[in-house]
Amino acid sequence: MVTVAEQATPPLPLRAEQVRTFGALGNNTFRQLWASSWAYYTYRAMELAVLSWLVLETTNSPTLVALVGAMRSIPMFLLGFSSGAMADRLPRRQVMVSAQLVNVAVGATMLLLLAAGQSQPWHAFIAILITGASWAVDFATRRAFLADIFTGRALTNAMALDIGLLNATNLTGPIIGTVLIRLGGFPGAYAGITLLALTGLALVLTVAAPRRPRSTAAQNPLKQLRAGVGLLRANRAARAAVLVTIALNLFGWPMSQMVPVIARDVLGTSEVLYGVLAGSIGMGAIVGAVLLATFSPTKHGAVYVSGTLLWFVASLVFAASPWYLLSLFALLTAGIGIVMFGIMQPIIALNAVAPEERGRAIGAVVLGIGASPPGMVLIGLLADWLGPQIGLAIMSGTGLLVTLLLRRAFASLRDQPERR
Repeated sequence: MVTVAEQATPPLPLRAEQVRTFGALGNNTFRQLWASSWAYYTYRAMELAVLSWLVLETTNSPTLVALVGAMRSIPMFLLGFSSGAMADRLPRRQVMVSAQLVNVAVGATMLLLLAAGQSQPWHAFIAILITGASWAVDFATRRAFLADIFTGRALTNAMALDIGLLNATNLTGPIIGTVLIRLGGFPGAYAGITLLALTGLALVLTVAAPRRPRSTAAQNPLKQLRAGVGLLRANRAARAAVLVTIALNLFGWPMSQMVPVIARDVLGTSEVLYGVLAGSIGMGAIVGAVLLATFSPTKHGAVYVSGTLLWFVASLVFAASPWYLLSLFALLTAGIGIVMFGIMQPIIALNAVAPEERGRAIGAVVLGIGASPPGMVLIGLLADWLGPQIGLAIMSGTGLLVTLLLRRAFASLRDQPERR
């Protein structure tokens, strides 16, 4: 049955001259989606911080802490093109509602296990694997949904506000989660996580879905894979976006899983100060998102590559830092870089393809994000072998070099036309 919300048509896209810092919030559909995203993104940031600290405290193993992040990212690789095809063919609002239902079920299960004192490290791995799968599907759907509402600079503004919110919750989520650990233990933290999952579900049910063109892509997984690979082979701009995504997720994003290890074992902090340290990435993201939403830059490739390079340089500083305040500054700077990367990533992919291929293009990006699990495992092994700081420096230096090589190889990353 088609609901009233699914029949709703949003206001016309903002014209370029109308775009202001918070211009996209003038669209009622976007306001509804943004509210639901706040609860969902905060849930995810809390979940990762709480489970990472839980595994660190119960196992004292950097490799197993890194495995928490790897398990979350594995579905991005496994479901990459499938999630994009799903976003093209199925009602996007229904896909997002289904993802939130999964999150509620997982949160409630973990809460019961922790409250009963029956939780084991493998429970954390399974829980975050399942919610990672729901995120892989939701990620492609939510970003394709924005392209149904906005075009041009208005889409850049909306994407900046959405990705800015995602990264801003990386400030609030870890702090709230670790404070709840201090006040109510891990069961108290998971009570808060489950409440946010329920809030996200309730809010996404209010979102009105715009009409959009339907893809004629086949649902067979092998055909989805072939279509996605064909898209990347034929479209160098989309390929460039995906390759930079792979570089950052393979060599860069695993740094986030070394934050609790370095915080406790190198800087000697408590769980709350770890939460502040992890949250500083979100603080930087707020600054970067506001700037990008205000100026809506048209040099997408330059911003994309600059943000990626900034993340790697900041990671090298964090790896070398013996002081808490310098580490805080390094992660804040990394947050500015990651939001520059994160906002331009889907915009480049979406602008490179036809409307009916948007879900597939974002699915290819999701596949690139799925490159982080081997990076997570590798940085964990390097941390156990050489120490977390040296392991992080090796990964970040490699990523910096790879990104520079990609910029040289692809004209679109220099905001020039790609050769045919």
